Formats: sequence, structure tokens, C-alpha cells
Amino acid sequence: MGEGMGHVVDIAAGVGMDRALLGNKGAGLVRMRGLGLRVPPAFVITTQACRSYLDDGAQPPGLLDEIDAALVELERQRGLRLGDPECPLLLSVRSGAAVSMPGMMDTVLDLGVTEATRAGLVRRGGPGFALDSHRRFLESFGTVVLGIEQGAFDRVSAALEVPGAGDEERLAAEVAAFTQVIGAHADEGLLDDPRAQLRLAVEAVFRSWHSPRAAVYRRLHGIPDDLGTAVAVQAMVFGNLNARSGTGVVFTRDPNTGEALPYGDFLFTAQGEDVVSGEHDTDPLPVIADRLPEVYRQLTDVFDTLERHTRDLCDVEFTIESGRLYVLQTRVGQRSGRAAVALAVDLVDEGVITEAEALDRVTDEQLAAASAPRFTGEPPADALLARGLAASPGAVTGRAAFDAERAQRLRADGVDVVLLRPTTSPADLPGVIASVGVVTGRGGRTSHAAVVARGMGRAAVCGVGELVVARDRRSATLAGRPLVEGDEISVDGDRGVVSLGHRDVSTATTTDPALARFLGWQRTHRPAATPTPMTTPTARGSA
Repeated sequence: MGEGMGHVVDIAAGVGMDRALLGNKGAGLVRMRGLGLRVPPAFVITTQACRSYLDDGAQPPGLLDEIDAALVELERQRGLRLGDPECPLLLSVRSGAAVSMPGMMDTVLDLGVTEATRAGLVRRGGPGFALDSHRRFLESFGTVVLGIEQGAFDRVSAALEVPGAGDEERLAAEVAAFTQVIGAHADEGLLDDPRAQLRLAVEAVFRSWHSPRAAVYRRLHGIPDDLGTAVAVQAMVFGNLNARSGTGVVFTRDPNTGEALPYGDFLFTAQGEDVVSGEHDTDPLPVIADRLPEVYRQLTDVFDTLERHTRDLCDVEFTIESGRLYVLQTRVGQRSGRAAVALAVDLVDEGVITEAEALDRVTDEQLAAASAPRFTGEPPADALLARGLAASPGAVTGRAAFDAERAQRLRADGVDVVLLRPTTSPADLPGVIASVGVVTGRGGRTSHAAVVARGMGRAAVCGVGELVVARDRRSATLAGRPLVEGDEISVDGDRGVVSLGHRDVSTATTTDPALARFLGWQRTHRPAATPTPMTTPTARGSA
């Protein structure tokens, strides 16, 4: 951004800047732009600004002026203006700590939609697109910035379910109702002032550093509390614009097994939150190759470019807008213990890293998870509950719980728990931590449940079908089968199978060639550190 502007950095000027200042997301944007990838213009508000805000309770002096100057440049690059009724610019406002904390902090999307600017969106993509973007913004701004409970919006939406109503009619009713909900909590005129919304959104993202779920995640992963988060402010591109638009989240290799094939989820006519929230059943990547083959070729080129640069598995978020590919985010991807070992071995074979580097790539926890036993064969037919997506590997058995609080209570009593939810949100994090396995009715392989479970070494199966939890959260039905709290459930995260009762396991060290080679390197290079392979795990240790 220029010298003296210490709190705001345009991604075009961030080359060589410290990740601790730009955050993981901001550093990724700078890296991708430097590699020549198509990245929507953005600027980053630094972690230093966040720390100052959290210490003083106010934005640091001059920050608003820096944001205004950065916004002028962003508007110039996009040819759009924030708040302009004819050519409106919409923004995403995203958190980004120096250490990746997926889903733990807040994001505001579609900032810049007002009653006045919606007309410009109608001209660009039609009334359905404009109303959908407005509805999304109101819900995002209301919950994240104003602190309105999600249930207030959910209840309004449920009350508007009218048989036979068209999509545009329903969306218009939701926009009107959501506006009323927000009007009860905010000053009149706020929803007509995008610049005031941007200021408040930035502060809300700063505050989310201290949210309960973020604090729990930091404690679990040993992340210092004083780092703070950067804020990435980026021009929106729209996966919900039309039928040739969509959004996806992809790992450049399978984060469960390490296999050298792209692994991820995609939705046409959707925005990124639709993919990661777990509220929708997603499509596999080949749907892009079928409908937009040239875009798919560009996407695979992006994966190759990022892997060559990082020498590692990458997690990539992208949007396709009217057949044009944009890359929104990248980071080194979280992976299971099994994938960590397999990837390290493959990268040695590819000549990318040395055997010594491979040993440094795998933590003790990942090696223990890779060495954990696996279920043998298939469960009996009468015990099979459901099949879904193998979202995080592992072979575990535990007692069923249907909400995060109940899972924590059972774990406190010494019970191994399997958490079953229709879908999970960041608020379910304490329940995931308390559990040995996770099962969700909806959601794909890059949903919140899958990513968090994989990073924590919890077995997970997602998208198993209809899962309905009773109001008292002590019972449920899964694919029509009744379950009660305490039922013994086995989760096979390798095969995507959920079954009743206990199942036998076999050791991994005799069946996994990559693990055997890795342990051989460890005996050669670090004989004193070579662990004894796990042979008789508990259910909790076998995740």
C-alpha cells in the first residue's frame, strides 16, 4: 500500500512480508497473485491492527483512512464502487490468523448489498441472484456483526415456507423479514450504509479471535492467544450468478490417504459457505469437467502450480463466475496421519524432498494415527446403519450422542462417544473434541465436520442420509433406523461405513507399505526416536 501505511497492505504489495503480519490467508493471496493466478483484488488488515483493537477496544489511529485508500484502489481494479446503485462492488471480509484455524473465526460475505444497490445486481444477474445475495448478506451481517442468534433467522425462514411459492417470491419475503429482524437490533440507516457496515464487519472479525470456539481450538492445538487475526477484504466474485457459476473447496491430493488425485467438493449456483457449512450435499469435482471442461483444465493447472511452489498438499478455495475461474484462498492442507505418511513417502519418490525432510513432515501424533488399527472387512448386514463419504480415516467404536453438550458430559464420565449430527457447525467443536468419531447426515468431504475431524484425528463419515434428532436430543433416526443415546456405534472412516455394535480390527503396520518404508527411514536416520508400532489400541486411541 505504500510506506507509512502500516496496518493495511494491498496483496500486490505484500511480497516478502511476514506471514505473522498478513495472516495465513493474506500470505496465501499474495503468493497466488505472485504466481500469476487469477485472484480477485484484495487488501489485508494486519494482525498488528487486530492486537491494537483488542488491547485498546478501538481501531488504531488512522486505520479507517488506510481502509478508505485501499478501497479506492480495489474499486479501480474491479471497475465497481461500494454503494454505487449502477455498478455496485460487493466485498467479503474474512479472518486469517498466521496459523490456520479453519472455521473457528468469523466471515461476512456479500457486504455492499442494499435496497439501492440491489438494482445494479439485478441488471448483472437477474432478480433471483440479487435477492439471494441480499438474503445472504443480511443473515451473515446479522449473526456475525450484530450478534443476533441464528435461530431468529431460521425461524423466520421456516415460517415463510409456502407450498407453491416461487424462488424469487420466497427470497423477496426472506429479505423483507430478515431486514425487520435486523431493524430490531440496529440503528436505522445502517443497512443503507456499506462503509459503516465494512467498519463494523472488520471489528467483528477482530473480536472473533476471542470467540469461545476459537479459544478452545487454540488450546487444543497449542496456538498462542496473543497472535491476533488479520482481516482479508476482497472483491466478491459470484458462484451464485448463473448456471455457469459455482464454488468449490479442493485438496490437491486426498487428505485422508495421500493419494495423488484432487479431492474436494463443488456446487453449481452456490457460494463458498454452501460447500463448507455441511448444509448441502455437494458434487464431486468431475461435474466441472463434464460441464466446463476448459475451466477444469485450468483448475488442475492451478493445483500443479501450487504444489510445485509449496512442495506440499494444498487446500484451495475457488469460484467460477460465468465460466471464469478465480482462486480465492490457499494454504497447506490439513491431512490425516495416514495421509501425512503416504504423502511424505510419495514426495521422496518424486524427488521433491529428502528422507530426512520426510521425517520432519510427520508429527508424532500423525505417526501414531497412521499406525492405528483398521476394521477388518464389512460389518454384518443386520448391523449396517448407513454408508456415506469417507471423510476422515479411522476405526472407532463409541456410544451415540446427538449434540455437543451431551457428548461432553458422556466423555466426562469416561465414555467413548460417537457424535451424530444432521450437520455440524463451528459451535459443535467441543463435541467433536469429546468424541472418537463423527457422523453427519449432510455435508461433503470438505465440510466443517470433515476438515476439523481430520485435523484432530477423529474418524468421520459424512453425508450418510437423513439424520433426524429428537427435540430432547436423546434419540434419533438415521436412514429410518431408530437410535437412542448410548447405543454402541462403530465408525469406519476409511470405507465410509456406520454400523451398530463393536467390530474387530487389524494392525496397520503389516498392511501399509508406505508406513513400513517410513518406519524404516526412521530406524536408519533416527534410531533412538523410532516408536513401537501400536498393536492393541483402545477405541479412543484407534481414531
